[in-house]
Formats: sequence, C-alpha cells, structure tokens
Amino acid sequence: MAKPNMKRIHTVVIKQMIDESPDTSYLGEYGNRATSEFSIDRAHSTDCPINCKPTSTIDQLERAIAYLQTQKDAMPHPSFYWEDMDNAQDELITLQDALAECDCGESGSMGRNEIRYFNPSFNYVNQDGTAKKENTPEEIREYVKQDYQRMESLSAGNWSYIGIRAEAEIGLTTDSRNYHTQKITSGGLWGIESDSGHDYFATIIKEELADLSTQLHALGFSKRAIAAAFKNVIREEL
Repeated sequence: MAKPNMKRIHTVVIKQMIDESPDTSYLGEYGNRATSEFSIDRAHSTDCPINCKPTSTIDQLERAIAYLQTQKDAMPHPSFYWEDMDNAQDELITLQDALAECDCGESGSMGRNEIRYFNPSFNYVNQDGTAKKENTPEEIREYVKQDYQRMESLSAGNWSYIGIRAEAEIGLTTDSRNYHTQKITSGGLWGIESDSGHDYFATIIKEELADLSTQLHALGFSKRAIAAAFKNVIREEL
C-alpha cells in the first residue's frame, strides 16, 4: 500500500508527433493569382524566363533606350539620325521582349486543377509585392525558387513538420487509500522540419527536458529524484 504523501516519477518520455497545422508562410504561399513580379508561374519551368527574368540585363537595355531618347531629343528637328535612333530603340525593345519570353513551352510542374502560382513570403517582398532593398531582384528570384522547391518537396511527402515535447507520468498519494497517476508535460515546440539536423533535435530535446524538470521541481520533486528519472528517458518517435 502506498505511503501517505508519496510522490514518484514513473516514466519520462520524449514524444515526437506530427504537426497537423504548421505555419508554412515563411516559405511562401500558393495562390490563384500572382501577388508579385517574383511569383512563380507553375505553368512554366522554374528556369523559364517567365520565372527567371534577367532583370539586370533588361534594366540595362531600358537605360540604353532612355539614353537614345535623350540624344534624339537633343538633336535638331528634324535630324538625319532620327531614323537610326528609332531603329536602335526598336531593336533594344525587341531584345527586351525576347529575354522575357517563354522558352519552356509551358512545361511547368503544375498538375491538372492545381493552383497556378506560388507567391513569395514577406521575407523578400513588401506587402505590395515589390522587392525589399536587402536583396537584388536576381537574389530574390533565386530565394523564391528555393522556397518553392522546398514547398513542393513537402507536398510530395519528402519531409513533414513535427512537434516535440517531454512528458512525465507521476504517481501521487495523500493518504493510504488514494493513489493516482497523472501526466506532466513540457510546453512543447511545433513547426519543426523533420529533416533538421541531429544537433538541432538534441538542443530541442534538452530544452524540453529542462522545462519538464522545472515543472516537476515546482510540484515538490527533489533534484535527485528528477535526475534519477531522467537517466532512463524513453523516446517515442513517428
């Protein structure tokens, strides 16, 4: 028969669970319309100019077009060189258009009835979809492409989001007749990428056990009793 006021830690378990409702907005979001010039059109390949515009080259051509216009405006009216200037501008505009045209034949990854666009997260763009100043347009396109591939890998089931928490089953009694068990849990951490590194998992587990230890100590368990229970931690993984 249990002694009055006895407390005992029966088991300590580290639980790994599926996160059923993770927040993936830091990667970006699928949408029926593009919210930014950096959105990925899934009807085209990620390397297609539609999704991978050579922005710096197009901008250089735009500056050249503008320069020709200022030179033309500075000439007497009419000028012998106007036609040459117009032809040069037309050629540059045609080159700009060619650099932004599809070359993949719409051979993207979008399946039938799937959402067409993948929109970047606010890590790289402002609320209105314009680029943040921290990165160049080329860098933003590369980052969005990486996030898109990561999201597609998640959708394909190559990895998932999980949660980790520590649990202790304890026994309590206040008299010789009543003895009951209950579970004490750490706060838990969710939204963990399942393919994270071993060191990251070890850090999370250490933190969750520390949280659980604090709670057990607040319930009156001695540091010695807690340390003894933590020597035999059970792992319950997916």
